[in-house]
Order: sequence, then C-alpha cells, then structure tokens
Amino acid sequence: MQAPEAVLNATTADLRLELFVRSLAPETARPQQEAVIERLRDLADEVADTELYVTGDCVCPSTVAAETETGRFLLDRYEAFEEWADESGVELVGFRNRCVDSSMTGETVTGIQFPRLTLAVFADDQLRFVAPAIRNGTETTVADAQDEIERAIVQQ
Repeated sequence: MQAPEAVLNATTADLRLELFVRSLAPETARPQQEAVIERLRDLADEVADTELYVTGDCVCPSTVAAETETGRFLLDRYEAFEEWADESGVELVGFRNRCVDSSMTGETVTGIQFPRLTLAVFADDQLRFVAPAIRNGTETTVADAQDEIERAIVQQ
C-alpha cells in the first residue's frame, strides 16, 4: 500500500509529520529506529513540521497519567488514528490492548500499546495517513511511508 494521493498531491511544505516511538529501542531494534529518526530529521527542512513523541510502554486510559497533557495527547492521537483507519478501510498494525499490573496499586489495568514506530502524516491540518497499516492485504511500514514522502519531495 502506498501513501494516499491526498498526501502525495499535497505540497510537501504543507505536510506535518509526527513520529511516535514506544521508547528507546532495545539493542536489536535500535538501528532501525535510529534510521527512521534520522530520515525524519532529514525531511524537516522539506515539510512544514516534524515532531517526535515517546509513547512509553502503554497508555492506560483509566489512570491518572491519562489525565495529564501527554496522556490526553496520546489517547487523542490513538482515537484519531482509529477513526482514520475506519474511514479509510485500513487496518492499523501493531497497536495492542495490553493488561498491565500497577506496582503502586496492585490493580490490573488495560492500556494501549503503540507500535515501536508509528508515523502520522498530516496535510492541511488533517490526518491523511498512518503507518504501519494494511490495506487490501498489503502493509505499508513507516520506512515505506517515508520513501513515498521523499519521492514526492523529489518530484516537486
């Protein structure tokens, strides 16, 4: 699956890219994570804005942390991603509901775990694309989406 025409037809100067990383990657995944972050950094001069967010292991909507600015932001983004996927006929890859035992309260809560890497592409202040995702059995990874954006920049 490639990035939708709405993204590729947008002026790259109007694109805003948000990269979400779950945390500092374990040693085995670190080279991939660093390569994606470096590519995002390289795109920064070509697009309107780039942001990097660390999501942590999971975001638990029923906890006090979810009421913080960061917690609300991550939950809002997740809801926007889900809505976009439903409207676009796409399946998001790597997002999971996860049960977490709280060491402070002893309770088990359910949280949303983001994939190790997630790229959200906005054009004209609207969410236009999220990777990783699957459409019609074909997956687009974060690196695939970055490839498409880089090609669009070269063509403009």
